[in-house]
Amino acid sequence: MKAAVQSLIASVWILLPLSTSFAQSSGSREEVPIEVLIVDVAKRTGKRFIVDPRVRANVMIVQKGSESLSYGDLLSVLHVHGFTAVEEERFVRIVPDASVRQLALPLLRGNDKRLDAEYVTKVIPVKTMPAAMLVPLLRPMLPVQAHLAASVCSNDLVIVDTFANMKRIESVVQSLDKGESYEPRDCVALEEEEPKR
Repeated sequence: MKAAVQSLIASVWILLPLSTSFAQSSGSREEVPIEVLIVDVAKRTGKRFIVDPRVRANVMIVQKGSESLSYGDLLSVLHVHGFTAVEEERFVRIVPDASVRQLALPLLRGNDKRLDAEYVTKVIPVKTMPAAMLVPLLRPMLPVQAHLAASVCSNDLVIVDTFANMKRIESVVQSLDKGESYEPRDCVALEEEEPKR
């Protein structure tokens, strides 16, 4: 059992932030500037990247074998270092994740699937309780750069976070959202006044 666990750990990428600025190689450990990883992924995937000048870090990669990073792996590396990639029509923009809420992230509908470390936006309907009551309960489960708000009139939650954490929040909401149907009472449609003649 112990050997199986060690084998599993040895075959998984371990990505750690480093403070050194030199790329070195020793056996199966490698210190690589993050820009080098981005260039490597760009060559293999054909994706075009625009990299914010603040995106600077060195990454220690410990691996078994000589596998290269996939695009999903790159997203995880970026996430660990406080950056993210946002796909646009012609480019993938790599920026610090502090500004992710203001970017044009994909809006998920239904059971859309994304990579775990990809930032997304989703509207989560709440049926049996006021959605606003869930915000203080769920907000501590989100990182600083994520966003969570309640739409009082439609009784929905709006979330911006990684796909993996959004799925976790959605599961928590579904677990709590049981009982009788809730109808928001504080929302009154504003009637347009007739213009005075």
